[in-house]
Formats: sequence, structure tokens, C-alpha cells
Amino acid sequence: LRGRGEPLHNYRAVSEAIGMMSRELGIGARRVTVSTVGVVPNIARLAADHPNVGLAISLHAATDTERSALLPANRRYGGLDALMRAAVDHRRATGRRLTFEWALVRGQNDDVATARKLGDLLRRYDLVGPGAAHVNLIPLNPTDAYDGAPSNATAVRAFVDVLDRDYRVSATVRVRRGIDIDAGCGQLADKVLANIPALDRGLVDPSVG
Repeated sequence: LRGRGEPLHNYRAVSEAIGMMSRELGIGARRVTVSTVGVVPNIARLAADHPNVGLAISLHAATDTERSALLPANRRYGGLDALMRAAVDHRRATGRRLTFEWALVRGQNDDVATARKLGDLLRRYDLVGPGAAHVNLIPLNPTDAYDGAPSNATAVRAFVDVLDRDYRVSATVRVRRGIDIDAGCGQLADKVLANIPALDRGLVDPSVG
């Protein structure tokens, strides 16, 4: 469950949907993964209510300073330590391997030094070695609203090699689809918003000016 807003902000509906998928569609809980930016209180609820459902955490940065600049929710829910402790508790309660999602942005979070920061973070919480955690690397999708660019193949290979060789953390690169028709993650919203006047989007106060 991802791509529809933050699932754990809408916990009750997501929990009901997981149940319905199992009862009505025959989709077993172990085939379901919930992706979250890190709504810490509801990670524990998910583990208690749906212990067979996988957890994927949109991480994207390995320090509080960098992650808070990218994702304000990091600070709101107690920072990286609170998030990583919640992730560890989820793994202990469910026995499921954790997934950490990492959008690779050229020259910003895709170098070897950053890969080591990520590896050190996972090691600090005993999330290295076979079966503990997996890193899902996601080349950035281009949008007009953000000037970052996707990593090149050489940087991606070096990032994966560091995690595998130095930390025994498995990592794979997600195959991007739909980029040519603006259907990749973040692209459709960017396209739609670009064609809606600022006033209609609520971005301009009509009383000003």
C-alpha cells in the first residue's frame, strides 16, 4: 500500500482494506506491504493487528538533519532514533524482514560516503546481515517541480556494492515504469498541479493584494 498518500495517517481504513483483500480477494497478508514515511505510533499498531504484513519505510536520508530537511515528518514523529526503534520492534514482533526505501538523487544521496552512513545506521540498530533488512533503491523520477536528477548507473552500482560488501545488507534497484507518459511516482501530481491556477490550489490567499 503506497502511492495514495501516507497509509498510516489513515490507519483504520488501511487496516480494513488489508482485511478485505484477504477475505474478498484471497490476497494473503504476507503478500501485502505497507509503505510509510514513519508514523511511529501506528507502526506498532500495524505489527499488533497485522503481524504478517510487511513494512517498508521511506528513509531517503541517514541523519536527522538531512532527513528532516527532506521530510518534515521526521521531526514530528521523534526523529530517526524513534523511527528505527519502532522498526526494530516491528521486526521482533513479526519476524518479517524490513524494507527501507531510498530515492537516489544524483550528487545528493547517492555517493559511497552516503551509502556508508546508511550502512552505519542499519548496523547501529542490528539490522545488518541476512534476513534483517533490505534496501529498495529508487532512481529519482524527473519532475518540473524538483531540479534533482536520477543517479547514473556507476553511482548506483557503487552504492549497492558498499551495502552488500561492507554491511551484508541486500539492495536492489527498482525498475522505473511509465516515465515517458508522466506516470512515475510524483509525476502525475506535478503535471496536474502545474495546470491548476494557484488560487484554485489554495496556494494564494485571495484577501491579499
